[in-house]
Amino acid sequence: MFNILAQFNHKAEIRESKDEILIGEIVRSMAREGYPSVAFRAHSDRQMVRFKAIQDPMLHSIYIILDRKSGTGALSAALIGSKATLRVTAEIRNRITDPDDLIEMYKTDLANLFKIPMMGGIKLNHELDSVFATTTKVIEIDDYVFKGEAGVKKMTDLLNRTVGALKEKLAPYKR
Repeated sequence: MFNILAQFNHKAEIRESKDEILIGEIVRSMAREGYPSVAFRAHSDRQMVRFKAIQDPMLHSIYIILDRKSGTGALSAALIGSKATLRVTAEIRNRITDPDDLIEMYKTDLANLFKIPMMGGIKLNHELDSVFATTTKVIEIDDYVFKGEAGVKKMTDLLNRTVGALKEKLAPYKR
């Protein structure tokens, strides 16, 4: 009887830890692509990792936030799965020396005031000498966790496509 209870507790712990496991897979995928992790922040169902873009001539950093929305309980995992939002932000850094850069920055910021991006849309933001492009995707955690190399490849492909789209939006702002 004790063994059955221990096995049930183990399955519950695995189910509740899928987002932490997925963060590990994201770190592994990004490291393989040449983006080492340099900062971690973890909360109960929300993790943020900052990656340094050492080999990328355009990007300075990439921030990935995984926010788990469902699937911590057996019933919700069975009914709707383990859903999470994956927010990816790419950052470029510029030295602002030209007044035209400031005018362009304010134009983008004013456009952002009236823009509400839908899921998958890209939003640009300026902060001092940085320009950020951010997108959010809803993912199924079970598509990437406990899948071995296939899950890592699928996550790497998703991250490469997402970072590529963000870089495309940031390209006009790189000096």
